[in-house]
Amino acid sequence: MELLKIKLKKSASAMLLMLTIFISLFSVMCVANAHTPPYLDVPTHCYAAVSSETIGISQEVLFVFWLDWVPPTSTGAMGDRWNFYLDLTTPNGKNETLGPYKSDSVGGSYIAYTPDQLGTYSFVARFPGQKLTGIPGAENNINVNDTYAPSTSAPVYLYVQEEPIYRYKESPLPDSYWTRPIYDTNRNWGAYAMGQWLGGAYYESLREKGIKNQAGPESSHILWTRSYTTGGVMGGPTEDQGYYTGIAYEGFSSPMLVLDGKAYYSIRYPPWYGWYCIDLYTGETIYYENNTIGNTGMPAFGEVLNYNSPNQHGGFSYLWRTSGVTLPTGTTTNTGTQVWEMLNSFTGDSICKIANVSTSGTQFIDSMGGICYLNFANLGTASSPNYYMQIWNSTEAVWWRPSYGVVPPKTLLNGTTNLPVTTTSNDYWMWRPGATAVSMSTTQAGAIYDGQNGYSMNVSVTSILGPSNSVLNQTGTIQELIPDQHVIVGAGGRNDERGVVPGFLRAYSLKQGEWGKILWDLSFTPPKATDAYLNSTYSGDSGGPVLSRVSSEDGIFTYREKVSGAIFAYSLTTAKQIWAITEDIQWYYYGLSASIHNGRVYTYGPGTALTAYNATTGAFLWNWSAPSMGYLESATTYPPLTLAFFVDETGREKVYFYSTEGTGLVSPVRRDGSIFCLDTNSGDLLWRLTCWPAYGNQRLGLPVISDSRILVLDVHDNQIYCIGKGLSATTVSAPQTVPALGNSITITGTVTDQSPSGRHDINGNLDLALKGTPAISDQDMDAWMEYMFHQRPKPTNAKGVEVFLNAIDPNGNYITIGNTTSDSYGNYGLAFTPDIPGTYQIIAMFKGSAAYGPSDATAYLTIGDEAPTQPPTQIQQTSIADTYFIPGIIAVILTVIIVGIALALMLKKRP
Repeated sequence: MELLKIKLKKSASAMLLMLTIFISLFSVMCVANAHTPPYLDVPTHCYAAVSSETIGISQEVLFVFWLDWVPPTSTGAMGDRWNFYLDLTTPNGKNETLGPYKSDSVGGSYIAYTPDQLGTYSFVARFPGQKLTGIPGAENNINVNDTYAPSTSAPVYLYVQEEPIYRYKESPLPDSYWTRPIYDTNRNWGAYAMGQWLGGAYYESLREKGIKNQAGPESSHILWTRSYTTGGVMGGPTEDQGYYTGIAYEGFSSPMLVLDGKAYYSIRYPPWYGWYCIDLYTGETIYYENNTIGNTGMPAFGEVLNYNSPNQHGGFSYLWRTSGVTLPTGTTTNTGTQVWEMLNSFTGDSICKIANVSTSGTQFIDSMGGICYLNFANLGTASSPNYYMQIWNSTEAVWWRPSYGVVPPKTLLNGTTNLPVTTTSNDYWMWRPGATAVSMSTTQAGAIYDGQNGYSMNVSVTSILGPSNSVLNQTGTIQELIPDQHVIVGAGGRNDERGVVPGFLRAYSLKQGEWGKILWDLSFTPPKATDAYLNSTYSGDSGGPVLSRVSSEDGIFTYREKVSGAIFAYSLTTAKQIWAITEDIQWYYYGLSASIHNGRVYTYGPGTALTAYNATTGAFLWNWSAPSMGYLESATTYPPLTLAFFVDETGREKVYFYSTEGTGLVSPVRRDGSIFCLDTNSGDLLWRLTCWPAYGNQRLGLPVISDSRILVLDVHDNQIYCIGKGLSATTVSAPQTVPALGNSITITGTVTDQSPSGRHDINGNLDLALKGTPAISDQDMDAWMEYMFHQRPKPTNAKGVEVFLNAIDPNGNYITIGNTTSDSYGNYGLAFTPDIPGTYQIIAMFKGSAAYGPSDATAYLTIGDEAPTQPPTQIQQTSIADTYFIPGIIAVILTVIIVGIALALMLKKRP
């Protein structure tokens, strides 16, 4: 799709500027009339501008230039383009001429320039004059042979200073809970944390190659669960037996496709059929589509098409259904092909269908987001091979019309490569899936396209047949594919008692203009097999060493031998063996794996430890084994490990593993399985969560990651789990009395989880809301999540999170109060003794963790003046007389008086 690969070379602001020029130029377009003889020396006016008149040294600036005429023969991608030169004078007086630069279809262009001198630059845009030819594709235009006179713009000046000019202040990268849509002024978010899991074979291949654009969870914090179907312990007479999980042979589906905040998973629990679209952020159902009759199957993968042409800029997201798609009666398809249906990802509505889809070869996603398959097809015979490298492209199949012509490397299936362009409009710059007739106003849907027109590449290449002998014939297969770079094909050969057949690897270019070119070609002797195979009975994985991995990034390829547990590494530069190791735990026989990623080789498998080696030297780096869950819980030396994916996050690369076992698992499911997250640099375990993913039935139940959240179906309870960073809330309070200066007060508050969902029960009810539950430390999160979601005992020693307390005192000074840790109920407290009276602003801050985003809060505290000092009480000294004699004399006198009064009363009563 070379006509569609029109990319933005610089910033969006430049495109807006060019759009302004586009509109202004259309306002002066002249309608050409037939004329004889041709017009000569038509006057022109050349214009120029700079995106910023002042710039810092080494900052990029845009020089923009245009003519007052639209090229008269220009029609869409066809016809003439103006040629320009830029005459530049640097601050040191040096003159330079830049160019030529070709205009766009409306007569303008721009370049990016980075000044390296201080002072004033000047530049002039110069149009040297031009005779119209109509090339390409407009040679019959009535304006051919007209000539346009030269013209030069007025000078434009650029001042370069030492200090850089102000740039847009970028928003920080997300460190908390977030949901789509993200306001698009927040640049770098998409590259950092907004990767999606679009499903299909290509995304499965990324598990080992590394998932980009994701901030992989560094905590086992669960955001929500929802039931896939009835699960867990049955109870009653069946006691501890579990409900059917399908894990032995069938396997259930988990959300194996995630697009634009929606997750999709199918129902494969007999006899149920259909699929769900659920909210990635809450787990709630958005819609359900029944597939009982088999014609509305679950989409196989999603697509985000990044479309840029002069008429349209931006992305479109779709779902693709690849099974159960029917065509109208009377429509036929070729044998061995499929019928696909494009769905609107926002609504699920049908847009169009493609018949005769070829899925032979290896799936990949091209630079636009199109779904592609690369295949090496022998168009000759076995004895006289004639190989072609073909790429089938979903975007090409929908977009292409015969009137658009055929431009190499595209070819029609019949080999046609020189079909001329017949359209006189620019409808090939419009993306209108569902329409048969394309225009700016097209609203049609429901078109059926012929997938035979979807080949964006079909080039002749050398044969991919490899060396052979009497017992082995080799045809190379695709070992590695890097879009727009190369594809490596090859075969492993053989080395045993029957003789040596060399292996080979060959790289073909996928770069523009070099399609199919051989970049390098290797032949090598494979490792010698441990056992002697004297006939052709034994072969493949059960025989000697087999070619297992090729990594051009790491410069090696590896062999694995099942019977000995040996891994052999070869150099992609010399084709020589550079190191070998042998694992000593004999469980390797049941599936030893060796993944190559970012300079390391990782070996793992059922019952073996995870070991990391230097990919170049084979030097041991570290090893790690999954922790035991208790006596007799594991049937193997260590819990089995299978790679979920590497996450290539800037700053900390992580790898995620999960536990699996072959067919034959019984109920209840064994208890030693988990999802594990490790730091690939150190081998340290970051978190572990009990889980046994559903993995049968074409791996539909494996963990996936999207928008930096992990989704997985755990057959222990048949619930889908979403793991990721949650929201937090911090509160703080201080006494609302006015304590006097010098008194100590206690600042209190809480830090809680504020994630909007939680654990849903079998009926879909939210029976455990996370909102308001305590925020727990990363160290205690694994056990806490199993307490919250797996009915495990509540941890008795769990800690909360660290809280930092500061204040702004009455004088406006920022002071540190201290830090403390909340408890397992979410509460915290810290004593504080203010040192001046007045009102304080208390600031409580939780800086965030691997499980929660940051939060903070404020409160106010008023401290009164110091309490007034009371004068000391004077204590009078008393004598012994004062203490004993005087009170005694007074008592005697009072007694005499009382007696005298009593006698007087008695005498008065006598007759």
